[in-house]
Formats: sequence, C-alpha cells, structure tokens
Amino acid sequence: MLCEIRLRRWSRQRRGIAAAAVGTLVAATPLRGSSALAAVAKSATSFQWTQPSAVYGHRFKLNGRLPEGLRYCPEFITESEEKELDELLSSGPWLRHIKSRAQQFFGLVYYQTTQELPALQPSETSAEREARPMEELPTWLMQRVLATGAFPREGEINQVAANEYLERAGISSHVEEPTAFGANLGTLSMLSPVQMTLTPAEEDLHGRDGLDHGNWVKILLEPRSLLLLQGESRYEYRHGIRRSKLVQLADGKVFRREEDYRRVSLTFRELLQSR
Repeated sequence: MLCEIRLRRWSRQRRGIAAAAVGTLVAATPLRGSSALAAVAKSATSFQWTQPSAVYGHRFKLNGRLPEGLRYCPEFITESEEKELDELLSSGPWLRHIKSRAQQFFGLVYYQTTQELPALQPSETSAEREARPMEELPTWLMQRVLATGAFPREGEINQVAANEYLERAGISSHVEEPTAFGANLGTLSMLSPVQMTLTPAEEDLHGRDGLDHGNWVKILLEPRSLLLLQGESRYEYRHGIRRSKLVQLADGKVFRREEDYRRVSLTFRELLQSR
C-alpha cells in the first residue's frame, strides 16, 4: 500500500516532466571532443522508432494504443555488438541471490525485489564498491543510449543492471520504485525474444478470483532492441515477464522457451539519493 501511495504521488509530479523528453532525439551529453559528438549525431540519425508487436487483453483501456512515453527501437545494436556485450558480462560474476534470475551491476548496486531481505540492499559506501565500474561498458554503448535523448542530464545514468533469464525465468509485475529510481528507464534486450506484460498500476493482472481480467498489453522485446519507458508508461503501468513457455512473434509464429533458452538484458536508469 505504501508503494502505491508513493506511486500515485510521484506520477502526478513526474509525468509532465518525463513526457516532455519523449520526442527528443539528441540531448546534451557529457562527451567531449568533435569525434565523440559526431558519433552521437550519427547514432541519432540511425534510430528507427517503431510500434512494437503487441497483444492486447480484451479489457485493455487504451483500445489498441500503447501507453504514452513508451518507445521501441529494433536492432538498436548489431549482432557483433551483442556478442561483445555478452562476452563482457561473461567475464564478470553473476550474482545469484534472487532465485528467478542472475544479476550484475555497473555503477551502483540496488536490488528491487519483493523479497523481505534488508541485507540485499548494500550501504551507500558499499553500493559502488560491489558494482563493476561504468567505465567497463563500451563507450559506443553509452554514447548511443545518451543519443536517444531519454537521459538528458549529464551523469543521469549511474546504474546499469544486467539480468540473465534462463529457461522460463521471469520477473514479477512491478513499477520501479519512484523514490529509488529516476523518471527515465531504458532496457536493451539480447540473445532471445520475450514478451513483457504491461498492466495499469492500480490493477493486478489477475483479480482476487484468480481469473485473467484482460486489462493488459504484451510487448514483444526482440533481441538487440531497446525499450524506453517514460511518463505514463513508466509511472502508471506495471511491467513484468511471465513464466510463459511460448512467445508470440511479430510474424505470427510461436517461439518456445526450451531448456537452453537464455535472454540477457541491460537496464539503464538513475539511482536516486533518496532511496
């Protein structure tokens, strides 16, 4: 209940600010030098924001429209860049304190989890010590994410969280805690497809009777794609990944999550001092 109260309050305060950045492609960045700025400009012109493949529940209130502030870019990275990032993550330790998935952090450490384990949250001094340095991430990756304009303030991205999903692993439906995380979220998907379910924050995917009441939309996250959540989509909708074995693809075919299924994601966000 406390989280829901915080959510409604922060939703009113933040929605206008976050939504204002949605249409921006290039923002001020901390990069220096003409070559770095040229790289950003080149990346920005190559972005192709598209409507993601979506499946709508029969009661979804937006009637075929996606929540405001949601943007999707397929092929945000190349296959070779995807391989480079996977090799980078393979060189570091995966933390397996959460049963559903393994994690790595760059920048600062913070676990958003429903598990009542205070020990999971590091102290302010150890949060940075326990994470990998942001500098270990490829320069081209951070430049390209900044070029989307979704993170307009210098140094806004101070945490990149890597998650590894095996077989039918998922993540419970949630809203990033407004007092812990900033207004802008970006998720880069790699290796395998999955569907992310968005549900209005005030409504559970299933009612108390356990039945599916249909007020949801499932977004297909393809390998190498970038999903941005700002404004309405960030504050007023829960997002999660169900433990479904089947993934409906854009061409109508069905992808099966078998025993060898593996998906890795990188989430870019600002960890607030008020956490």
